[in-house]
Amino acid sequence: MKISENDLTQLHQWVRQKSNDGAIAIVAHKNGDMDTIGSAVCLASLIGPAAKACGLHVSKVAKRVLEQVGGSFHLMDSNKPMWPRTLAGIIVVDCASYSQTGLQFPEGIPVCVIDHHQGGTDWNETDLLICWEVSSTTEIIHMYAQQFDLAMDEKSATLLLAGIITDTGRFKHANGGSFIAAGELINKYSLDYATFIESIEKEELNHSQKMAIAKALSRLESIDAGEWFLLHTKGSTNEGIVAHSLLAAGADVALVVRRAENETRLIGRASRTAVNAGIHLGNIMSELCTTLGGEGGGHSGAAGWSGDVPTITARSGFISSLSGIRRD
Repeated sequence: MKISENDLTQLHQWVRQKSNDGAIAIVAHKNGDMDTIGSAVCLASLIGPAAKACGLHVSKVAKRVLEQVGGSFHLMDSNKPMWPRTLAGIIVVDCASYSQTGLQFPEGIPVCVIDHHQGGTDWNETDLLICWEVSSTTEIIHMYAQQFDLAMDEKSATLLLAGIITDTGRFKHANGGSFIAAGELINKYSLDYATFIESIEKEELNHSQKMAIAKALSRLESIDAGEWFLLHTKGSTNEGIVAHSLLAAGADVALVVRRAENETRLIGRASRTAVNAGIHLGNIMSELCTTLGGEGGGHSGAAGWSGDVPTITARSGFISSLSGIRRD
């Protein structure tokens, strides 16, 4: 059942019922970025002892913020996930498809999905589906806490703010609701925004990571993909940093291609100007799922795809889709 925007009553009723029946697992997607981790950990705190945030991976930024606030996140084994014996429900946060959790759910357990990936969400059989046009899933969790006056502390507020900041690209891809939510969190919980931004932007790279980034930049290629100036390269680590560097160098769209463990991975980023002119990388990555298989999706300005095809095939497919988009 899909829940219409700004109505979280059914979610609240679902949570209360499942909490009475047993445990609730709040599952983050397997890439473990700040939005999914912040949403999962904060929601678990709002629900109480019956809920636990869990998943396969925590990104470096998310791990750093969790350590700062003392947040609890349970890492699971994809081959042998240990679910609670009293599991009554699963809430999946910030995840466009079942496969992106990387987990096998127990049969017969009700599932609720809270997401914001427009055009990419692919959930067929769920109790509840909340997929709203907001810039981050943490904004939906913030709305939920506000609507039902749920007790939230500074630690949870910090996690939500971190999710909003990172998923909007430091507000480059934000809408009005993102600024309102961030402002409410900062004011109500007296968060030091400047210090917090500095802490999450801190990127401690070892020598090998720095060398990998330098090599990726040295392999840089440029192309006019239709009406768009594309900079693309092959990378092996820290693809997000490389992609942002390419945007800073003047690209409309940046693409980093990585091949590892029999899988090709595409990381795309678009400038705000390109997004306003018609680019939606999430839609492009979703189209690749149709033409090449694999899984992908994301936001208008930041998205990804992964699948078992040669790198040249994946790159060519992306360029072909990008070339077909006209400027508004």
